[in-house]
Amino acid sequence: MADRPLFGPLPRQGLWTAVGLTRGQFLATLALATALFLFVGGPLWSHLHDGHLARIAISYGLIPPLVFLALRHNGSAGVVRVLEASALVAFVKLLVTAALLVAIAIGR
Repeated sequence: MADRPLFGPLPRQGLWTAVGLTRGQFLATLALATALFLFVGGPLWSHLHDGHLARIAISYGLIPPLVFLALRHNGSAGVVRVLEASALVAFVKLLVTAALLVAIAIGR
């Protein structure tokens, strides 16, 4: 069963495969970076109108080291590969966090 692709919205192969990450590595990096954005300096929904510089810096700053560690584990940690994978995770995180900000703002 472990060798079968996942049926549903998150297949085993996707954009993350093109940059050398596994689905788990991609999702774990994305989830951790998003969680940091949501909770650095207190819950985002409690500080919706405050500045978000620390949230942004910490959550995006964590992506390249995590990607490097994942790619090193996979045996493909070149500079270009780390930059590509980091950019992909950062782009998806931008979409996720923007959607969360809008949803939280509308919900208030």
